[in-house]
Amino acid sequence: MNGQEKASRTRIGLAIEVGIVYFHLMPVAENHIVVVGGGGAGIIASWRAASRGCPVLLLERNGRLGTKILISGGGKCNITHDGSPDEVLSGFTAEERRFLKHALHRFTNRNILDLLETGGITAAPRANGRVFPVNGIAKDVMRVLSGLLVNLGVEIRFHQRVEELLLEGGRVRGVKTGESFIPARHLILATGGASYPQTGTTGDGFLMAEQSGHRLVKVRAALAPIRIRPTIPGDWQGVAIRGGCLSVVQNGKPIARWTDDVLFTHEGLSGPATLEVSRAAALARETGPVSLRMDFFPGKEFQTVDEELQALIRMQPGRMIGTLLGQWLPNRIVERLLRSRAIDPEQRGHAFPRDQRRLVVRLLKEWEMGAVEAVLLERGEVTAGGVALGEVDPRTMESRRVGGLYLCGEILDIAGPIGGYNLQAAFSTGFVAGDTAASRVQNAT
Repeated sequence: MNGQEKASRTRIGLAIEVGIVYFHLMPVAENHIVVVGGGGAGIIASWRAASRGCPVLLLERNGRLGTKILISGGGKCNITHDGSPDEVLSGFTAEERRFLKHALHRFTNRNILDLLETGGITAAPRANGRVFPVNGIAKDVMRVLSGLLVNLGVEIRFHQRVEELLLEGGRVRGVKTGESFIPARHLILATGGASYPQTGTTGDGFLMAEQSGHRLVKVRAALAPIRIRPTIPGDWQGVAIRGGCLSVVQNGKPIARWTDDVLFTHEGLSGPATLEVSRAAALARETGPVSLRMDFFPGKEFQTVDEELQALIRMQPGRMIGTLLGQWLPNRIVERLLRSRAIDPEQRGHAFPRDQRRLVVRLLKEWEMGAVEAVLLERGEVTAGGVALGEVDPRTMESRRVGGLYLCGEILDIAGPIGGYNLQAAFSTGFVAGDTAASRVQNAT
């Protein structure tokens, strides 16, 4: 027995022997399953275990379930992504795909939608594959999911912050919450990551996993806003660039790019394209300076844009170049954008020289937006990093280090793209964790 196991055994021994002094022993069934975390993974894990007839206790540190589900998709709840399981898997990295393959085939996007339909939620995919409830109300999704747990008799305790996992002989024996000790031989850890700490995902699960002997991959921002230098002008806040290609650049070369909308905010840049490249930006910043570059017309070559600008000038030769570009770009950014390259926005089209015109085209195709100052982990939709995937059996979600412990959802080193991928990964891994825990309980009785 190593030093960590001895320390854990000592803690559990004290908890049992002097519980009336240091802990309140919370009454639970002998064969119950404890789930820590009431997000997407924890809810589905609880539902699956309870649907197989096991007593389930769900501990949630907030005063309600599914806080991040409620804010997903701008409060409209991007439930999942459309397509076959293999098509959904294609959104993840190769390592993530290998790990998630079993889970995403066991509990598919169709399965979660069928489950929601039992509660009256109709969902439909959009053109980009993102699946939303037709009524666009995340609260209704949570109403159905919560109702499933209540109907199955899942005991839910709110405002329960788990502070420590208690182990003995390499197995889970319970958890400590404040002055309470809750015994558990089967524990599902679904605490989420470290993004949006105001929703309760403050990284507690990472600490507990590490203290129980698991290796953690460094936690980084993913699907997060980016702050750049120089800062965004105040009057640009709220402006969106539609369909541009945003690139992360290091040492003069693009290392990641994404074509979608970019939104200027008081913090810097947000919007789908920003979120998608944020993981690469955060990782690259660890090795050196990183900047962002924008192509306003990613589907057109330099020469094509130049020809179209010439045609625009010929059609309206008396107009100022700034006014002409206002037909292509948001008006609020045009003047400052041109002046950043020493171009006078008040020059008339008929007097606009060729070298200035080509400088404008270069700006439209390769606008150097600025240096990446920070990728805002606390504002991200998900985090990359967490429990190393090799520490967990992908067919069962069981820990390879601690008996009776199952890990699922964002606590794992998984971070898919925007569009419902991450919620589906949480639902699927939660299902497998709940199903496995129930099997272990039933086989032991």
